[in-house]
Amino acid sequence: MKRTGIGIWLFLGCSGIGIGCFSVLDTFYFRGLGYSVAVIGALTATFNISLAVAELPSAVVFDRRSHWAAIQVGNAIRLVGLILFFLALGPVGDFLGEGLAGIGAAAMSGTSVAYVLNQLGPVEAHERRRVMGFSVALGAATSLAGGALGLFGYSVAPRLIWGLGALWITVAAVVFLVGRPRTSTLASRHVEPLAAYASGLVQIGRHPRAWLAVTADAALVGPLLLWQLRLGATDISAVFVGFAVMKVAGLLGGQLLGHRRVGTRVLLACVTGNIVSVVGFAASDQIPLIAGFFGVHVMLQIAVSVYCRSELHAVVDDSRRAGASSVVSLLGSLVSGAAALVVGHIADVSGALPAMIPSIVLYLTVAALTIATAQAQRRRSARLLEPDVGG
Repeated sequence: MKRTGIGIWLFLGCSGIGIGCFSVLDTFYFRGLGYSVAVIGALTATFNISLAVAELPSAVVFDRRSHWAAIQVGNAIRLVGLILFFLALGPVGDFLGEGLAGIGAAAMSGTSVAYVLNQLGPVEAHERRRVMGFSVALGAATSLAGGALGLFGYSVAPRLIWGLGALWITVAAVVFLVGRPRTSTLASRHVEPLAAYASGLVQIGRHPRAWLAVTADAALVGPLLLWQLRLGATDISAVFVGFAVMKVAGLLGGQLLGHRRVGTRVLLACVTGNIVSVVGFAASDQIPLIAGFFGVHVMLQIAVSVYCRSELHAVVDDSRRAGASSVVSLLGSLVSGAAALVVGHIADVSGALPAMIPSIVLYLTVAALTIATAQAQRRRSARLLEPDVGG
């Protein structure tokens, strides 16, 4: 905290509370309006597509202009989206709200992590994972507090989940404005020409480590879309239990691999555990089993995601760090948006278990990329150790 400053952590904490206020029951809320799972999937896709479209412009602002302006602008746009949800204007307002929320999230998805890492300076890989793990843990803890507040608000009036979320998002903007850094690290480094910057982002988008992060993030889409509906079918309080399980699992997952030097076998074991837990989540009928499998899945998914993103940042320069995060988020949003449409359609037609197929396929892709990357590294190491017989 001495290196990064307290402002960004207060911002992330308040944002976590605000997000928790509505994310505990957002899908359940939309279902209560009479939307089918396919329509809810389309709302999720709208969010992801809007996020994807806005990712790179926001990253350019962050990397080339301001360390905090993109975060504040994104926060303000997301606030407008929450206000639209609160006003309950119908399907048009809800889709517009999702679009604005996606644009706002785009300005913050990679920038908050990049802000912290740039302030942290050059550190070893396990130190990056530790800080990123703490960020995930902070988000989980504050979201849990926000979820309890959101459940209370929902019991009073369902749309209060959006009003309370908007209130805490406003508080986050104020504390980050007060805690704005007095100096800018942009002044201490060279800003490369835009064409070179864009070319570098294209190269990042082609890197296997980028696609590891993309597929790891997107694989959560099936359980994320259906967990509220599965748990809330009998008792709405079960939704909060699931939310609490998810956040505790997030706390554990953020730290699981953060302090360790991780090899390929450990990562593959986590991926295998994710596939098993996804199947268990969808196949179980009892609330404790559904919540338990969901918690294990979230814990392992976050652990895998933290590892993959840390590996990506190990090969990214500070001047492109937000851009790299946004490239991954852009690609992940496109993949997640397409998968959400598929999951929603399959869930309406065939049920929860077949709807997990997109997530399983994405986890298998993570495993394949992990193995291919490890083999490529071994080949490169072997070539470096070969004697120079031609000299």
